Amino acid sequence: MEDFKSPALKGTTNVKKVDPVPFRPSGILHFTISVPDLDDAIEFYTTIVGATLWRRISYSAFMAVGDNFFVLSNIGYHRRPNDPGHCLIHNAFIVCGDQFDQAVNYLEANDIEIVRYEDEGHTSFAGRHVYFQDPFGNAIEIIDLQDIGTVEDPPIPGWNKNRIRNNYFGKNQFEEL
Repeated sequence: MEDFKSPALKGTTNVKKVDPVPFRPSGILHFTISVPDLDDAIEFYTTIVGATLWRRISYSAFMAVGDNFFVLSNIGYHRRPNDPGHCLIHNAFIVCGDQFDQAVNYLEANDIEIVRYEDEGHTSFAGRHVYFQDPFGNAIEIIDLQDIGTVEDPPIPGWNKNRIRNNYFGKNQFEEL
């Protein structure tokens, strides 16, 4: 077999050259949110969103929410992904039951503008949805998740929010804290 095409793989000794076949990821480890000020972003995401700072390096902060992770990164060229008041490009966090009501009230008490509220019409992720923006134009959704899919066309047959899902922590990510 010939060498890898990508310059980043030239000379590597710990990736085998094998026959190419399609792959299927087993989950999502983290996503990254671009921010222009790491200190302000850590403050917002810990104080307002309720995330926990897990680890920090010079240009990134690794954040935890339940058993999941996301990264805040300041790489020097942040671009606002949404115009003020818009929320199409967003990251969604699950906040169920009474905690959802508390979260909405907490956002308003902290002068965070709710740019959209929806409680019907979602056929992929059913529940109550609130959207707002961080100070950098990144939209955030919190959802009181009730169901994934519809009775007619569930994307994950047999999905149940009360079932323990197979994540590598072995915990039910939908339990209230």
